[in-house]
Amino acid sequence: MQVKPRSYPHPVLSHFGDDIVDSVFQPVITVQGAKNVYAFEAIFKTNNDDLLHLVETKKALYAVHVECLQTRYRDIFTSTAEKFSFEIPAGQLDGRVEVCSFILAAQTMNSYQNSGFHTDYAKLTFRVRKGDTLAVGQDREFTADKKSDPLRKVPSIFSIVPNDEPEATGIDIDTGGAKVILRLSKKNFEAYATLKQSQALHPILSATVVLPALVAVIDEIRQAAKDGEIDAYAERRWFIVIARRLRQIAIDPENADTFVDSSLKIAHELVGEPVNGSLEGLINMEQDSE
Repeated sequence: MQVKPRSYPHPVLSHFGDDIVDSVFQPVITVQGAKNVYAFEAIFKTNNDDLLHLVETKKALYAVHVECLQTRYRDIFTSTAEKFSFEIPAGQLDGRVEVCSFILAAQTMNSYQNSGFHTDYAKLTFRVRKGDTLAVGQDREFTADKKSDPLRKVPSIFSIVPNDEPEATGIDIDTGGAKVILRLSKKNFEAYATLKQSQALHPILSATVVLPALVAVIDEIRQAAKDGEIDAYAERRWFIVIARRLRQIAIDPENADTFVDSSLKIAHELVGEPVNGSLEGLINMEQDSE
């Protein structure tokens, strides 16, 4: 979402209008990649005493709206603190990400007035509804680069291919080679190939295809460690990649006792928590259809 110069039904403090004069609203939003999340820090500054009073009395909120066009992720983060932080899982952002900042009404006000109103509005009051914009900052955007995401190599060890066997089931797995081979029935593979073209559907595909396969792989590693047979996997490329990631989350692939959590929980973390992104994407799709 980008906030373009526009007219509001009530005066708004903005960089593109003079509804409120002799006042500035200067939010600063910074973002850094950290582990498997993007960490945001928001600092809000304004010299408008009336808006400051509304925030201090919790009648207004500072807000940051984040939206990613490719993944269809969008959410808003609010606080009454001038400085606050929040995180978004790396798997939910990809490519261009738009960031907008506001001061929003936290409740309906039937007689909103501001001492900084332009002379055209100086003697007027306005009805402002909960969630309405009182101040808007300049838009910014950044690129969520998957190349810096430490989770990106996990899906690369999977090869998804069609299963041409006449009696092929929906999905099957083969861990005997350098890559983990996922064989989909012809119908499923055609559907997968079509859906894969949409970036927004990638978390959903990961949750429905890659995640269950990774659960099976983690189970296999866990059992091999328990049976003392993990050396048999040492030369397989997929095992090298997964073993490296397991160690990063304090799991020794050679020690079955370090597999404290379920294979499902471990796999979900290794592949970038795709269930979170897929559910968010489905909610956004449902809202868009309505």
